[in-house]
Amino acid sequence: MITTEVRATPKVVPARHLRYWVGLLGFFIVCLLAWLRAHLDLRLEGSRIAYGQLPVGPVVVLLLLLWVFQPFLKRLSRSLTVPELALLFCLPFALTRFWSSSYSVLPLTLPVAPFYYANPANNYDLLQPLVPQHLFPKEKLFIKAFYEGNPSGAVPWDQWQPALLIWTLSTFFLLVSLIGLTLFFYRRWANQEKLIFPIARIVVEMLQKNQSLWKTRALWTGLFVSCLLHSWNGLSHYFPVLPTLNIRQFIKMNALFASPPWAIISYESAPVGIYPSVIGTTYLIPAEVAVGFWLFHLLSYVEMVILFALGLPAGGVDYGGIRAITRSHEIGAFLVFAGVLAIRTWKSQKQTEGVVATRFGLVLFLIGFGGLAFLWTWLGADWWASLGYFIIYFVVCLVLARISCQAGCMFIGMDFHPHNVSGYLFGQTSLGLKNLVVMMFPHMAYMMERDVVPLPYLLNSVHIASCLGLSERWLFPNLIIGGLIASLASMGSSLKVIYRFGGLNLHYHYLTRLSRWAWDKYLGWLRSPAPPDRKATVGIIAGVSFSALLVTCHQRLPGFPVHPLGFALADSLVIRRIWLSVFLGWAVKGIVLRYLGLAVYRSLLPGFIGLVLGELIAAGVWLSVDAAAGKKGHDIFPGFPPL
Repeated sequence: MITTEVRATPKVVPARHLRYWVGLLGFFIVCLLAWLRAHLDLRLEGSRIAYGQLPVGPVVVLLLLLWVFQPFLKRLSRSLTVPELALLFCLPFALTRFWSSSYSVLPLTLPVAPFYYANPANNYDLLQPLVPQHLFPKEKLFIKAFYEGNPSGAVPWDQWQPALLIWTLSTFFLLVSLIGLTLFFYRRWANQEKLIFPIARIVVEMLQKNQSLWKTRALWTGLFVSCLLHSWNGLSHYFPVLPTLNIRQFIKMNALFASPPWAIISYESAPVGIYPSVIGTTYLIPAEVAVGFWLFHLLSYVEMVILFALGLPAGGVDYGGIRAITRSHEIGAFLVFAGVLAIRTWKSQKQTEGVVATRFGLVLFLIGFGGLAFLWTWLGADWWASLGYFIIYFVVCLVLARISCQAGCMFIGMDFHPHNVSGYLFGQTSLGLKNLVVMMFPHMAYMMERDVVPLPYLLNSVHIASCLGLSERWLFPNLIIGGLIASLASMGSSLKVIYRFGGLNLHYHYLTRLSRWAWDKYLGWLRSPAPPDRKATVGIIAGVSFSALLVTCHQRLPGFPVHPLGFALADSLVIRRIWLSVFLGWAVKGIVLRYLGLAVYRSLLPGFIGLVLGELIAAGVWLSVDAAAGKKGHDIFPGFPPL
């Protein structure tokens, strides 16, 4: 029977008891996933194997280890131990950010796009001198081959070597800072606040020694339901005569709300989908946390309708409209929640187990943070702009990590960017165009695809390791080495695919759309810079005030029914797509507990874990089928965000 909570086991396996070839196998898995990702994402444009809080790639690898590799090793009396299996999962899982397409493609396309696409109409030549000289090839021939392909498929490694070294160094400093944050926050979150860590919990249940999860009928029922749903849609992708179960666009907001003032709800509103994995993870979390996500999102629609009825324009997300106001609430909420989390942890460090590790984590964070700021200052940004950017970046990392570890959302992400903060408060070009351009590179690499912000993966990995007896002293050094390997392998594999097939023939979103969007945005700001947005500034203040009120009520009013964490993502694109799935998971759990009791709730837990695993397995299976058939565009997850 699956347990109601997963707690860390006190017994930890010393490093000397872990075989060193297991670590080498983990590094090989990271390289393999980086290579596969380059082909699957860029050529097939299908379900991304590095997408979401529990990505397809590491999960499929773990299942192959359990179902194929482990039985073979047992025959040789060399089977993998549970801590070794945990290490082989945690290495690619914790490093998801560094072998994902956004990290390994956007840093390559951004510096070459203003040279390849430059023409008298777009004036990209105005921005070319601001691009850091070490990040792109100097020969125009190699920039042309980047987009149009090289007949021989050869990569000009000497031209790209400085860029690869710089990004690898940036990865090293980023990993050091993230490991520092993990050490600083984990013990309080796990031991004092006793967070559930729903994502980690699923993996721990898969790897428990008694293998009880795999023996339950409920698990296989949930797994079958998810697989059947996506298998039907997979078949309809190949045979159009079969009707598609359009679960990704279950509700189209523009069809429901066509007349003003309600029509504002459909403005830039993504279709609402049903995702079994989201329903499954929501069943695992406390009701007060789940209700906050769908309730605050629906209230954000009410706010938009009221503001539109009062005469405010719809506007855009960057300036001057209702969406800028609702997005600025998110900025205020992130600032408050990050501050509360940091202050609580600092005040309680003496009561936290492992106070030395907590303080050492703070030192590591400061070293990594300083290294990042110095590197990007050396590349051309002013020191204050570099510091400011990374402060906002780590605020985002921390709050999204808390959401992942407490709420377990399969898909998370914020909708604001660092340039929104400076633009709202001081004007769009207040930082100076040079700073905006230089800091655009770490922004696009580390934040643009918000679903793979790295800190949540690290914290969940540490919890998995702690529950399964894997020492942090063994995990962290492997993560540093693996991160450097992932950085080089992912960018190297992307370059191989790009120069062989040509960027114009590969995934439009990664190779063209995002880079053109970034340069067009800053050229627009250069031509007609907007002053400070007073409405959005008021929105930030309102977000700070309301978040502080929610935190106070939650702390001081026993039985307060809504956790404030959901307010941080009230108007985010991710919640707009998945709020119905969160609602369904919350509603089912509430009905089961109220009318059927705790025993039935526990007996159904494996079934909802099965919903999660079934969706991931279905994605992996159909990726294999699509690769064999050469089929493109078959993605079962929420689509790319509009810009």
